[in-house]
Amino acid sequence: MVVTTDSIQSNVPLKPYTTFKIGGPARFFTEASTPEQFRRAFAFAREQRLPIFILGGGSNILVSDDGFDGLVVHPVRSGFEVEDRGDSTFSACIQAGEMWDQAVEKSVERELWGIENLSHIPGQAGAALVQNIGAYGQQVSDVFESADVMELNTGVVRTLGPSDCRLGYRTSIFNSDARGKYLILSLRLRLSAYGQPNLTYPDVREYFRRLGVGTPGLAEIRRAIITIRDRKFPFPREERGGNVGSFFKNLQLRPMEFEALRARLAREFAPSVLERLQEIRQRSLSDLIKIPSAFLIDICGLKGFRIGGAEVHPGQPLVLMNCGHATARDVLALARHVQQTVYSRTGMTLALEPQLVGFSEENPN
Repeated sequence: MVVTTDSIQSNVPLKPYTTFKIGGPARFFTEASTPEQFRRAFAFAREQRLPIFILGGGSNILVSDDGFDGLVVHPVRSGFEVEDRGDSTFSACIQAGEMWDQAVEKSVERELWGIENLSHIPGQAGAALVQNIGAYGQQVSDVFESADVMELNTGVVRTLGPSDCRLGYRTSIFNSDARGKYLILSLRLRLSAYGQPNLTYPDVREYFRRLGVGTPGLAEIRRAIITIRDRKFPFPREERGGNVGSFFKNLQLRPMEFEALRARLAREFAPSVLERLQEIRQRSLSDLIKIPSAFLIDICGLKGFRIGGAEVHPGQPLVLMNCGHATARDVLALARHVQQTVYSRTGMTLALEPQLVGFSEENPN
């Protein structure tokens, strides 16, 4: 039974708030939009000696079947405002509760460059900063200026810059050293009225080559990214029981590590697999060679593999699906199987991308 007292509810199911549609209830739950509402919620948690979890769009988390034994705070304030900084440069202030793809859409409508290749990524803007989301040659850190955050313990609001947030590949202080220390209230991004299309990824180049478009505009790029992502990824909430998008992080290998992988695949797999690996190598634009986890899962024959109600997506093996009745236990068992199979056959260790919430041990290994 859900009981409401001064905006704090008890025993609230979290499943409807997640794109995976999996998980038990929150012991306590509240929605908040103003600094004062957040402060009251955090004060309640301190008085009750409760752990706190900040729940955004629910697109990059797996909640335990037992739920979360603490206070879940769900930011709901949205907003997107643009300030002209001169010299064709603009600062976009995005509230943490704004859905990320809506922020991208608004920037494209205003003909501002910088995040167009990050279209069609689910979740809220605050979570986009936590993960330093990236896709098709762009990432949030490329345009990040600052973020207003609140300290959970004190309620003090601070402004953090790029050096404070330490944004890396799918990482920041918010999901590493300072996990659970801050609530992100808003972020500011540096956008431009002038820009060049980022067509570095083969899928994007090929899309426009087929259309005969050499220099696409912002709206054309956004349509292309949405089309490509829909073709490659089942969008959370839109297919069968749900998913969290990419369940495993891609690998970034140094040249010596890549050569070790190549030698291992030469022993374990057919020549056609080595040809695919070489194509991946040729697409690398930096000293670190990006190896798609989907490639490794695919060559290990794991597409469509199922445990309980959880399944490796038959078309996009980077995605683990809830087929309608999966438990968190099913998903973690499937993730372990994928990790163990890929390691035994390729020597590569796959790291999980979503955050595990409410588990006694946050490492499924």
